[in-house]
Amino acid sequence: MPKSKLIFQYLSSLLASSLLAISCFIAVPVNSEEVVTDAVIKNAEPNAHALLAKMAESTKSLTYQGTLVYTQGSRMETLEIFHTLIDDQQSERLVHLTGAPREIIRRGDKVICVHPKSGVIELNNAVPAGPFARNYQARLDSVNKPYTVKFSGHTRVAGREVTVLAVQPKDAYRYGFKLALDNQTGLLLQSLMVDANNKVLERFEYTEIKIGGDISAEQLAPHFDSASERLSLIDMKTFQSRSLVAPSEIDKLESQATEEQNWQVKWLPAGFTLSTANFEQRADAKRGERNSKMYSDGLSAFSVFITPDVDMSKALSVQSGATLAYSLVKRDAEGLYSITVVGEIPPSAAKDIATSVSRVVAH
Repeated sequence: MPKSKLIFQYLSSLLASSLLAISCFIAVPVNSEEVVTDAVIKNAEPNAHALLAKMAESTKSLTYQGTLVYTQGSRMETLEIFHTLIDDQQSERLVHLTGAPREIIRRGDKVICVHPKSGVIELNNAVPAGPFARNYQARLDSVNKPYTVKFSGHTRVAGREVTVLAVQPKDAYRYGFKLALDNQTGLLLQSLMVDANNKVLERFEYTEIKIGGDISAEQLAPHFDSASERLSLIDMKTFQSRSLVAPSEIDKLESQATEEQNWQVKWLPAGFTLSTANFEQRADAKRGERNSKMYSDGLSAFSVFITPDVDMSKALSVQSGATLAYSLVKRDAEGLYSITVVGEIPPSAAKDIATSVSRVVAH
C-alpha cells in the first residue's frame, strides 16, 4: 500500500477517535456558579451576558426531556435526553438512538459514557467539548475573552420562541457560534458552530422538548446490563493524567508536561491554555511515545500528539465538519517525529500550531 494512503488512514483513524469522543461528550452540561432568576425574556433586545448566565443555570437546574439531533459534516445522530435535579444534584441520562448503542449517565459531578464494546468510560467535564458542555457564560465574561457576544434576533426551535445570540471570534484561529435560547426558561435549544463565511460546521438542535413534569428513576437508569454495577468504578483511571484544576496551575502544568514529555508547543492562539496532559509511559516504548496535550479556550478545544520515528513525506489533513486532523513531520538531532493536531479549529490555526512544536533537547 502506498505510504501516502497509509498516512491518510492514520489521520482518518485519529479523526474518527476524536469524533467518537465528541459523541460521548455532547449534551453533557457543565456546572456554573452563576444564578440568574430573571423573568420571561422580553422581546426587546436583551442583555446577552445575562442570558448566558440564565442559560447555564437553566441547563443545570431544570427538569426536561426531549429528542435532539446532532450533525457534524456528513454525520447525523439522534439522541434522547432525560434531565432533572435530585437533592440539589444533576441526574441525567442521554441515549443515542442512531448508530452504535451508547448512553451517557450523570450523577452529580460524576459522568460516564457507556458503550457496549468500549465499556464504561469516564468523562472529564473540566474540558468543554460538544455544544452542551461549552461554558459560554463563564468564558465570555473573562477578562481576556477571545470572543464577543451580541443579540441576533428571534426565531422558533422545537415549536418554542427563542432568542438568538451570536458568539463571534476576535481572530481567525477559532470558529463562532449561534445560540438559540428558550424565551421562557433560557434553556439552550439550538447551537450552531459556524466558520468565517457563516457556513454551519456543527449543529445541535432539539426537535421536541418537554420542560417540567416528572422523570422516573427508570428513565434515568442505565439500560446496559453492566453499567449499573460499574457506576462506582468511574473514579478509576486507565491512564496517568494531569488535568487543569485552577488557572494558577497553568504554568506549572505546562512546565511539568514539557519536562516529562520532552516536547513543547511554542505558539498558541490567544486564549488557549493547557487543559490536560496525558502520559502513557511504557517500559518498552521510547520516551514521549503517544503522549498528548489538550488545549482549550473555554469554547473550543484541540489536542496535539507527537510520535517518534514516523516518516511522512508531506503534511496532510482530514476534516469532518468542524473537527480537523492535521499532521506533518519534522527532523532534529534525534531523528524523525510526526506532529498531529486534532480539534475544532480552522486549518490555518492547526498548521501554525503543528509547525511550532519541537522536541526539547536534553542537556
